Amino acid sequence: MHVTPVENTKILFGRKQMKNASNRTKYFLAVISLGFVYGSMFNLAYMKYIFYDAMIEAMQCTNTQLGLLITVYTLVSCIGLLPGGWIADRYKTKGIIVVSAYLQAAVSIFFAFTMRSYVCAMITWIISGIASVTAFFAAILKAVSMVGGEDEQGRTFGYYEAFCGLSATITNAVALWAFSRLDNSVTALKTAVIVMGIMSFIGGLLVQLFFDEKITEVHYSAAVKKKVDIKGTFAVFKLPKFYLSCVIIFCCYGFYTCQSFITPYMTNVLGATVTFAGFLAILKSYGLKLIGAPIGGVLADKMKSVSKFEILAFGAMFLITLYISLVKGGSELVPIFTVLTLVLATVCFMARGVMWASVDEAKVPKEISGTAMAVASIVGFDLPDICLPTIIGNWLDKYGNAAYGRVFTLLCGMCVAGVLASLAMVVLNKKEAKAARSA
Repeated sequence: MHVTPVENTKILFGRKQMKNASNRTKYFLAVISLGFVYGSMFNLAYMKYIFYDAMIEAMQCTNTQLGLLITVYTLVSCIGLLPGGWIADRYKTKGIIVVSAYLQAAVSIFFAFTMRSYVCAMITWIISGIASVTAFFAAILKAVSMVGGEDEQGRTFGYYEAFCGLSATITNAVALWAFSRLDNSVTALKTAVIVMGIMSFIGGLLVQLFFDEKITEVHYSAAVKKKVDIKGTFAVFKLPKFYLSCVIIFCCYGFYTCQSFITPYMTNVLGATVTFAGFLAILKSYGLKLIGAPIGGVLADKMKSVSKFEILAFGAMFLITLYISLVKGGSELVPIFTVLTLVLATVCFMARGVMWASVDEAKVPKEISGTAMAVASIVGFDLPDICLPTIIGNWLDKYGNAAYGRVFTLLCGMCVAGVLASLAMVVLNKKEAKAARSA
């Protein structure tokens, strides 16, 4: 059969299209599976935020004992992150993620049938800290970075963040539905915990089925699989731009954490109802994540620089927060304040959605990216959670409603620090690019 050059071109073009379509399908399946498993891994550890009273009743424990579980979980997380990063750099990320998810599922089932014992609960939260944080956290962030490639870091992390939020929402909704179907509090809580375990298992299964590590070979060389020793992992501390990425992540997540105090501000200062403020809190904590993160990712990639986008995002967050802090009034301001709060939350999620991509922009070698993600997690995630809520809580106890002035000042300060760190990253990248061209 004779094929003309035009027809031959069409055939080849069609094959190329099919190949590209296949790669994009693998890409989205990988991102969806990674987002789903992440969103299912932390519900058990933080279930008190939804099932607080039920846990007290079912476990027959005190408020102090319940709080101690989170304290122990956080300590295990902090201790385990750095060695976990080293593990993520030495072993396949897929295996680490899948094993961690299955371990989280197993410990959830264990707790469901032993929740009457506080000792077993403590063991559960310790193992959960190991399963959901130690090697898992660095491994999954490394996996997302590898899936996206250097030119799609922003949108990949944006999509990932969106699916994380969707997964967490689905998991908690299903668990809450299962809980509400039963009258006995112990049986109801047991059922909810089992649901959480099943969702973690499903997350691990999805990664096992749809995360193909071969797709990373398109973007990165064999250096990704290079084994590094303990000494080699500490090379990350010699990279100046890595410290800038840590500051960016700290400011993004710190701002996200602290803006939760806007909810009591609306009720205590502006006079909004508790119900309305609670609904608004859910919307800006979960719903807007599905919108803001992907948009931020796409915009960051279009600008071809995460740092340049973060400058704009932090700048917008600063202006909105400054305006909110300066406006004085009562309940008549609730409508406009609601709009501003929702816009602020959306921009915050846009910035948070791409913050991890700043590690890639810092040119951290792929063979030590697991360690880099672990260190960045300690600085950017654990440090804000350890320090900021306590500081702000102390302000509110000491100064009452007058403390909100300090809260807004802190939020503005983090925006300024985020702008400066992002600007420094842009300047250093330009200098490196100029030096490379000269060479």
